[in-house]
Amino acid sequence: MFAEIVSAVAAFIAGVVFGLWWVGEQRRRNITSRDIYKNISGVPRAGGLIAMVAATVGYSLLSTITDKSLLVLVISMIMGILGLVDDLKGLSEYVRVLVPVVLAFALARTSMITLTVPMVGLFYGATGWLSVLAIPVLTNAFNMLDPVNGFLPMANTIVGLSLAAVAAIRGQWDAVYLLAVHAAASLSLYVYNRYPAKTFNGNVGSYFLGASISTIAVLYDLVPYLILAGLPFVVNGTLIIFSSGGIKGREKIERPTYLENGLVYQQCNSPIISLVRLTVANGPMNEYGIFKALTALTAATSALTVATTAVIHIFSLPI
Repeated sequence: MFAEIVSAVAAFIAGVVFGLWWVGEQRRRNITSRDIYKNISGVPRAGGLIAMVAATVGYSLLSTITDKSLLVLVISMIMGILGLVDDLKGLSEYVRVLVPVVLAFALARTSMITLTVPMVGLFYGATGWLSVLAIPVLTNAFNMLDPVNGFLPMANTIVGLSLAAVAAIRGQWDAVYLLAVHAAASLSLYVYNRYPAKTFNGNVGSYFLGASISTIAVLYDLVPYLILAGLPFVVNGTLIIFSSGGIKGREKIERPTYLENGLVYQQCNSPIISLVRLTVANGPMNEYGIFKALTALTAATSALTVATTAVIHIFSLPI
């Protein structure tokens, strides 16, 4: 147990230490963008590399404990690098969707994948393979809900810890250790992305964290629990895709909200529906208010996930 704790602690420390250098390095390399909420230019925009470095340390230390650690790291790294290239050069939205789909089915071909639906039972074969779709779906869903300072890394910390609790109830201790590293890496990014952010997460952050937690969920048959705990991301992505008429880049859709005097209002003329728009539908909110509302929602869905798992376990139902 000591080595497992060390891996999570080392991941957090590595991320924080790396961030001390990376935030300034982004400014020196002009890897920056504008913080529209605060009317500030020159904010580093690829801070998610902090989480990638942190998790690399943690997953590498766990490689002597679980043979799935390096597999999680490889898939997550590929998606993180894809996000970093997108941050620096820009990529087509079809590339951003196709790569995680290819990785998902490559994983399905090389690993034993199953899908257990709580209170229903275990599925094998082609039906079980459906679980790998969590990788492209959740990775892109995480990317679509990174609206305000601090939310993405805090949500990953909360969801990661809730899934770790679910895995502990199910007796999947290797998954617990991997999820603890994921949460620690997310928390190290939060140190720099929390309001007011010293750096944005960038696509490198959303893609890496989304791939990391979804790959763990696929490998340890935790996909239904991830969907429930991460329901805000799933709902937001579904709303945007259907209201925009398909998969489109952010620059190709009309913004569902607008900013005025530091407050976010819903854009009533926009056809796009998002979770942030629904959050401010009853009245405008500032950036930190949106962070608190979305974090509370994620905490609620995560708590519901753990509570549901505990009840199912107590009554000895299929989990």
